[in-house]
Amino acid sequence: MIKRIFVLPFLGVVLLAGVFALMLTANLYTFHRLTDESPIAELSFMATGARQYQATIAYGDFCTPEHYALEGDQWRLDALFLKWHPWANLLGLDSLYRIERLGGRYRDSAEENTRPRRAYELHPEQGIDLAVMIERYAGWLSPVDTLFGSSVYHDMDEAFVYRVYRGQSGLLVRKTRRPAPGDADGVITIDINKTCGRNPGLWRRAVSFTAGLVRSDSR
Repeated sequence: MIKRIFVLPFLGVVLLAGVFALMLTANLYTFHRLTDESPIAELSFMATGARQYQATIAYGDFCTPEHYALEGDQWRLDALFLKWHPWANLLGLDSLYRIERLGGRYRDSAEENTRPRRAYELHPEQGIDLAVMIERYAGWLSPVDTLFGSSVYHDMDEAFVYRVYRGQSGLLVRKTRRPAPGDADGVITIDINKTCGRNPGLWRRAVSFTAGLVRSDSR
C-alpha cells in the first residue's frame, strides 16, 4: 500500500515532464517554421537615363534572368501569399506564394501621381487559380489562415544586389554590395539546390502540361 502511494505520484511527475517536453519541442518547431526564410528572387539595376533603369531579376529556378525597363526611384515586387494556420505549419506546411508583378515607384507621392511609371506582370493568367480555390474552402478543418498580397520595395541602386525572401507572413528584402568590377564578373549569383540546364522532372513537366491545357480551355 505504501509502495503504491509513492509510485503513483512518481508516474504523474514523469507524465507531466513528458507532456512538458513534448509541448516545448512542438513550440520550438513551430517557431522555426514561422521564422523560416527562403530566397525567391534576386534583383540588380543599371541606370539607363535620368531615373530610368534596366532591372535584372532572377526567380523561379534562378536559371534565366529577365530584364525590364523601370522608371522612378525605387523598385517594387508584389506576390500573392496563402498562409496556413500555425498548427498546419507544425505539420510542415510552408506558406504558398506566387510572384506577380515588378514595377517602379517614386518616393514622392506627388511624383507617383504625375510622372511616368512602368509595371510588368510576372505571372501568366491561368484558367484555374489553385490558391483561390484552396482559400475559398472555409470548413472548420481548413488549414488556411488567409490569402493576401505582400510587397517589398527598395532603392534602385547600381551598387547593390537585392535579395527577396519568402517568410511565413510575407516578403522581406536584404541588400548586399555588388563586387567591384575588378573583383568579380558582376553576375547575379544565388545559392540554390537545382542545377541549371537539367531537363525538368516528370512532376514539373506534368504540371506545365496541365497548366497549358487549362489555359487553352479557358480561351
